[in-house]
Amino acid sequence: GLPATSLAWGLWADSSAMTGELDDADVSRMSRGGVVALSATEGLELFDAAGRLGEAVLVPMSLDMAALRAQAGSGALAPLFRGLVRVPARRAAEGVAASGVLARRLAGLDEAQQLDVLLDLVRTNVATVLGYAGPETVEPDRSFRELGFDSLTAVELRNALGAVSELRLPATLVFDYPTPAVLAEFL
Repeated sequence: GLPATSLAWGLWADSSAMTGELDDADVSRMSRGGVVALSATEGLELFDAAGRLGEAVLVPMSLDMAALRAQAGSGALAPLFRGLVRVPARRAAEGVAASGVLARRLAGLDEAQQLDVLLDLVRTNVATVLGYAGPETVEPDRSFRELGFDSLTAVELRNALGAVSELRLPATLVFDYPTPAVLAEFL
């Protein structure tokens, strides 16, 4: 008959059975997403605070608000965080000026040049999402699975490419178009 509190913990800095499998790329992806690891001291303080609040569900985690604001400004903020970050409303003229940048860049190019630009775009975003040194380290004909993609990184890539291309891309993008070269051709 006692009330319960459920804690949906964020990332802890100390390695544990749950976080022991995370590699540097996983932690880097979370950091880019605005989630910062909690120290044991911070975690214990949040645990004590949760007990005092008496709420049914809490999410004790540390967030990089600058990273979240940057994501919100680019339109790439995860829906989970949208209520936490305020960004100034874009003026209509800014929205018009920002739209179509990739399309304008491709407009004056022949088909081969367009494909080169799109392949570079895909490779650059793959490198960013996976934490690679640069786009040159992403082999165009290597499958996304071999490159290290999982369902989370697949969605992150889809969101990044969708924001740049202004296309509504499917969640199954890297599975439907399994290499950077094939994806560039699709785009």
